[in-house]
Amino acid sequence: MFLHNFRYSVQILLKNRLLVFWTLAFPLIMAFLFNMAFSKIDDTENFSAIDIAVIDNRDFQKDKIFSDALRSLGESDDPILDIKYTDDEKKAEEMLKSREVTAVVSVSKGETTVRVNGSGINETIVRYVMDEIRSDSEVIIDLGRDKIMQAVSDGENDLDYQSIFTDIAESVLSDESAVKDNSKKDISMVTIEYYTLIAMTCLYSGLLSMTLMNHHQANVSAIGKRSTVSCSKRGAMLAGTLSAAFLIQLIGLALLYIILLFIVRVDFGSDIGYIILLSAAGSFAGLTFGTAVSVLVKKSENAKLVTLLYIVMAGCFFSGMMGITMKNIIDKNVPFINYINPAAMITDGLYALYYYSSYERFFFDLASILIFSSVMILLSIRGLRRQQYDSM
Repeated sequence: MFLHNFRYSVQILLKNRLLVFWTLAFPLIMAFLFNMAFSKIDDTENFSAIDIAVIDNRDFQKDKIFSDALRSLGESDDPILDIKYTDDEKKAEEMLKSREVTAVVSVSKGETTVRVNGSGINETIVRYVMDEIRSDSEVIIDLGRDKIMQAVSDGENDLDYQSIFTDIAESVLSDESAVKDNSKKDISMVTIEYYTLIAMTCLYSGLLSMTLMNHHQANVSAIGKRSTVSCSKRGAMLAGTLSAAFLIQLIGLALLYIILLFIVRVDFGSDIGYIILLSAAGSFAGLTFGTAVSVLVKKSENAKLVTLLYIVMAGCFFSGMMGITMKNIIDKNVPFINYINPAAMITDGLYALYYYSSYERFFFDLASILIFSSVMILLSIRGLRRQQYDSM
């Protein structure tokens, strides 16, 4: 029964020309259009050091750990910051207003303030770097205090405080530290657009599952009426149909990745295995979402299709498809939206794999996608159990 429904479902999907276009052809067309639109931009968007102004006042100079870490980022072989020091706050503000610098950083009583004049990528990077430096500074201070207290309790009186904090700082700010340039040297901001395209393709798998689910609902199609009254086991029937949808989706994703890797030549980094895992999870999320919409939206087949497309495109918009700054705006002002937005989860997971050396953020996004899928499955099961039809 499973194999019969699997083969039958594959035939249904491949014979639907409109469905084949949206799930297989449309993402490929978008990839070529993105390449035509952004290829020249991509050549000019390599990463360069970000200009910032630092208020070089007494508080900044006294905060040795913070100031030394910040200076190291501006004086390395590949600096990520181009720091302009000034003790004149008005001059720094004028530099910010004239966009001579991206941000103004000041320290007052151990508190770091970052003033920016926008919400773009560079502003986000500066805020992130300052947060990391301050976080590591606090770790160094806490560890130093603990080490000094332990030494005193052990009867040591002749302590070299400077040496203690220097050793701890070198340990915390070593190669494993987050406060260093771990990013790719040729950062392509356009790459994020391709990430959103992948997210859209993953979620378009919902069109496949919706089409098949409509064939199993008596209130939507004549085929659904026959399926409802048949003696076939509903679990095996749904497993076969959704497996077929997942297979077609994976084929579509494979074609898209072939185009992006070998023709468009998008650099996804070296974590291909994790990229495949994330894409598969995103496709599964799309399947479960399409199933939930098909079950819960009590309208015609076309109305369900429009509902799904609107939600997917809105999610892609919020994740940065129509402008990479949109995701930053949402994260800053309405973060809850992207916490429940699977397109943002997929995009952010790909972004994390490329830009960060650790996998903590990636696995958080992957777990979020799986939680979203689980919620959609529970909603679908509840909706299916509550469906009741008159005798036919």
